Amino acid sequence: MVRIGWLSDSHVDPFSSPDVDRTDLPGAGERLTQDIRSLFETYGISDLYFNGDAVFQSDSFWSGNYAHSTPEYYDRFWELVDASGHGDNVVAAPGNHDTPLQYFVESDDRARLRYKKEYDGVTVFMMNTAGTGWVSGSADMGYGWTNGYVPYKDLRWLDRELEKAGDNAKVVYFHHHATLTPGDPLASSQTETQELTNLYWVCRNHSTVHDILSSYDKVVCPQGHTAQAAAEGSSNVDGVEYLYKKHYYHVYTGEVTTYAFLDVGADGVTVTTVDHNSGEENTILEKQF
Repeated sequence: MVRIGWLSDSHVDPFSSPDVDRTDLPGAGERLTQDIRSLFETYGISDLYFNGDAVFQSDSFWSGNYAHSTPEYYDRFWELVDASGHGDNVVAAPGNHDTPLQYFVESDDRARLRYKKEYDGVTVFMMNTAGTGWVSGSADMGYGWTNGYVPYKDLRWLDRELEKAGDNAKVVYFHHHATLTPGDPLASSQTETQELTNLYWVCRNHSTVHDILSSYDKVVCPQGHTAQAAAEGSSNVDGVEYLYKKHYYHVYTGEVTTYAFLDVGADGVTVTTVDHNSGEENTILEKQF
């Protein structure tokens, strides 16, 4: 049995401008440091897996002229992580705001496009859902911004590594939702019935992703991205447990909500979220394999 952390969507922004509304909402800031420290020191996690949207250039977003974050944003993110005293045990995968991916992967060795770590009876994976996400000359194309997509080579890698994991429990972190997730209000509709811009929450190749995941047992998928502040839970789809929680940093209100940890072993998993303000704990999954 191992206890691991689950956090995402801190939307760190180290800058502000008096000319743009909402600049009083600079991301989770030092509250991120507090909650990372809490996960390690109060709840005793071994490692923290941060599944996307470390940063967010809020000035340009609220002005209606979106520009991607620069290396200074990641400098501030890792500064906040390291201020917890537990930065050596944090690994991050990208979200849609962490594009172009050059800046993300160059920010630190802990910034990974895909990742695997084995514990006793447990194998943990992190996946890139921002697609290629590399600069292509346009803020609207090629950044991985509008739609999630797991690259084909990464899916092949995941398939091979899931098979190698054998009878281990398999925890696979995604940013964009890996499939339709009943219960999460922003990722539960059939994407085939929506317009392209509304494919925002779920990976465009969600059917292929799910086909791979559902061909193995003991698979649990913590997901991020969906900007809702009410729903938390799990959805079992063809044997795969898809997890969803409140958006950690709410970009419309400036509040932070919940962070989470997983107690997982070869025989079962329990997932608990913790409210930043009240400390209230909520068990969103308790399952024996």
